[in-house]
Amino acid sequence: MALRMPLRRVAPLIRPATAAARSFHSTPRALVKVGDEIPSIEVLHETSPGNRVNLAEEFASSDGYIVGVPAAFSGTCSSSHIPSYINSPKLKSAGKVFVVSVNDAFVMKAWADQLDPAKQTGIRFLADPSAAFTQALDLGFDGTAIFGGVRGKRYALKVVNGKVAAAHVEPDGTGYKGELACPFFAIVRREHRSLPRAWLRGLTRLQSAAATIPPTTRKRKAAEATILSPTRETTSNKKPLASAAKVEAAPPTPVTTGMDSDDDFMSHGSSDDELLLDDSGDDMSGPDDFDDEDFDEPDPEFGLGSKELEAPRRQAHIVPFKVFDPADIQKQQDDIVDEVNMILNMSKEDAAILLRHFRWNKERLLEDYMDRPERVLEAAGLASTTTEPPQLEVIPGFMCDICCEDGDDLQTFAMKCGHRYCVDCYRHYLKQKIKDEGEAARIQCPSDGCGRILDSRSLDLLVTEDLVDRYRELLNRTYVEDKDSFKWCPAPDCPNAVQCSVKKSSLDRVVPTVECRCSFRFCFGCPNPDHQPAPCEQVKRWLKKCADDSETANWISANTKECPKCQSTIEKNGGCNHMTCRKCKYEFCWMCMGPWSEHGTSWYNCNRFEEKSGSEARDAQTKSRTSLERYLHYYNRYANHEQSAKLDKDIAQKTEKKMVQLQSASGMSWIEVQYLNSASQSLQTCRQTLKWTYAFAYYLARNNLTEIFEQNQKDLEMAVENLSEMFEKPVADLSDAKLKVDIMDKTSYCNKRRIILLEDTATNLAEGEFFP
Repeated sequence: MALRMPLRRVAPLIRPATAAARSFHSTPRALVKVGDEIPSIEVLHETSPGNRVNLAEEFASSDGYIVGVPAAFSGTCSSSHIPSYINSPKLKSAGKVFVVSVNDAFVMKAWADQLDPAKQTGIRFLADPSAAFTQALDLGFDGTAIFGGVRGKRYALKVVNGKVAAAHVEPDGTGYKGELACPFFAIVRREHRSLPRAWLRGLTRLQSAAATIPPTTRKRKAAEATILSPTRETTSNKKPLASAAKVEAAPPTPVTTGMDSDDDFMSHGSSDDELLLDDSGDDMSGPDDFDDEDFDEPDPEFGLGSKELEAPRRQAHIVPFKVFDPADIQKQQDDIVDEVNMILNMSKEDAAILLRHFRWNKERLLEDYMDRPERVLEAAGLASTTTEPPQLEVIPGFMCDICCEDGDDLQTFAMKCGHRYCVDCYRHYLKQKIKDEGEAARIQCPSDGCGRILDSRSLDLLVTEDLVDRYRELLNRTYVEDKDSFKWCPAPDCPNAVQCSVKKSSLDRVVPTVECRCSFRFCFGCPNPDHQPAPCEQVKRWLKKCADDSETANWISANTKECPKCQSTIEKNGGCNHMTCRKCKYEFCWMCMGPWSEHGTSWYNCNRFEEKSGSEARDAQTKSRTSLERYLHYYNRYANHEQSAKLDKDIAQKTEKKMVQLQSASGMSWIEVQYLNSASQSLQTCRQTLKWTYAFAYYLARNNLTEIFEQNQKDLEMAVENLSEMFEKPVADLSDAKLKVDIMDKTSYCNKRRIILLEDTATNLAEGEFFP
């Protein structure tokens, strides 16, 4: 089977394969060594099983290279590893080049036809079906868990006079990582051309700033030596002059058993004539490795590029997110299905059903499947009694168990479970499930007790196109709902979803506001619209309090008092001051809140000036009233900004009409009147923020941070009111150039004040300063 995905992505997931990889990489072994003779055995096959090749004889009178790969048609080897040899400018002078893999001859021939269809490169593809040649080099490993048998490590051997002159083997400790570089063949590696200018510029800045240089690899040490050595001179800060003395030829490179880093391509003993191979196609050097134009971009590993140095710090009130439309969602599902399909060697339809059963948790699916495949298939609804693909059939003498219809021309259908029914009954069943019940991911066989899940290919055979579209829409919805990092945009009729990786445990310290492509802003942590700067839990408590208290708060404040004993709210509906609490039966005086038993016969007038129990009751009453007044202070301002935002939104809907009128009255172009649209959007956004600042402030304790917060709140509020006043002026006044400039300036100021308030609040919230 062809593995098109990097194998490093599945190594942690498959325990048998991981164990084999650990054994393969950690067991002490001889490996092939410089000076070894090429094994003289006729076990390799070219183009067909009968066409044997002896590499010892091939290299008896010629030099060249042997390149070993784990498998033909693997993703990395097909896309970058072998093509880097085929496209190398050094290929013509390389001598004989053989690609060897533990595959059969027909597979290797097909791979050669794909990679080199014109057969102009001279590279020969050899099959090692029994792995005898690979084992003779001691480069085999047990790949049963993934490949089904013994496979060979990735390696490159330089052969001179029939012996190994240099050998580079996939480093130990990499497991099944499929993007390793074998340091041969792309281009000659010379010291004075191995330094990208970006690295030199970065190191020069580090030297002048006396900064700490990151941990060095051999490549970085060479870069430092190039810049700092007193024997070298440079004519610019971009490219060093070559050393006057030619680098001495070194012995052939020994077998590679490990690398210090991905940059450490060459051993310190590399000769001047050795070559560099790009295996990954992305991160390593290629045939055009050291052309000047290749090094204009900053090196991300050093982190010293001008773009990175000048990039602003990510703002604390902004969380990273990504918006997906339905096509993006479908593509992401297809990509995951393809990965699982390649690993488990099953149909895409079955892989999709498995993923939905595991709620798209690919790692858990692969781990469980490798341990108990039959149990996993049965639990996912993929148990089958036949291997025949589902299809429509006409079976003479068949009678449908649902409608009892029969006939020689009756079309029938059955999934792999074997339960067969007529097509009309199946279609009616699927229509009811998809259209009426909104089910798609877990539609089971109609047979009672059968858990076989319907796949998309079977559905295509049975229902109309509109029902197929509805089915796919429901599958997309299931996918989004199954993943914690996805949420649908709550805006009406918006089909998009948003991905955000914020954790639930951090919602008390961060407000994850996201914005869909439809421009609707909402909180990813809860189902509410944007409520920055208030955290989700505060918003929940505030909305509940508003729903419980606000409608009657004013009336309660004016017409009721609390019982001094149980604090129940009591309304005085008569003239008598002798009150009896219906809840606890406590009797007290309405005037002084003291016990009624101490009032004697003074039934309607309280003449007691000071009394302990009455004083305590009045204190409790005062605290209760103060708490209510504090709540009403914040609620009234919250409600005021909410109402103002609605009015601003109504005005915004009339903005386009106002812009057209302004164009007609003043002769301005459409672009010139866009400042009104910007001002309208700014008003709505700032009003929304101000509304929630009062909910946030209600829960703050009094301290210095609260004073700063309220000052920022005040500045924003004043700016918004000023802008709102300017925005509501008649069209005739808006044509004034000075007013236009004032509106633009105030719009910019409002946006800046809003960012300042949110940034300061988000920073302190994240650090636990507001609510320790």
